[in-house]
Amino acid sequence: MAETSSARPPRPTSVWVVYVILFCQGAAIIGGTLVTALSSDAQVLDAAGTIALTVLYLLSGAVLVLLGFRIFLGSATARTPAMVLQLLMVVLSFSFFAGGALSTGLIFLVPAGTALVLLFIKPTAEWLEAGQP
Repeated sequence: MAETSSARPPRPTSVWVVYVILFCQGAAIIGGTLVTALSSDAQVLDAAGTIALTVLYLLSGAVLVLLGFRIFLGSATARTPAMVLQLLMVVLSFSFFAGGALSTGLIFLVPAGTALVLLFIKPTAEWLEAGQP
């Protein structure tokens, strides 16, 4: 009996880079949120607002990490939410530019813009679509 192999081609470099970007963004959000929540003395919000904002940030970071893993595993359905979140980060970066925080704006813009471009290029799209039934 002959065994047919529907082996998937190897991951293109663009998928690896998108995975690393999403993972690092998510890890940075989670880490930054935890550090801020544990070491912040100034209370701008009340306790409920602080908890809600912390949970929102932690969930955002977790979603980025999970989307990175889903793209790494070849899920074409993870591409659209990843693109939306990266587009939001690009938009957010311009508020930093407008506020005079050039380096912070670049920290948001460069990885998000890179991930957006890499999610649209042909090798990434073809590789993600190759795993779909």
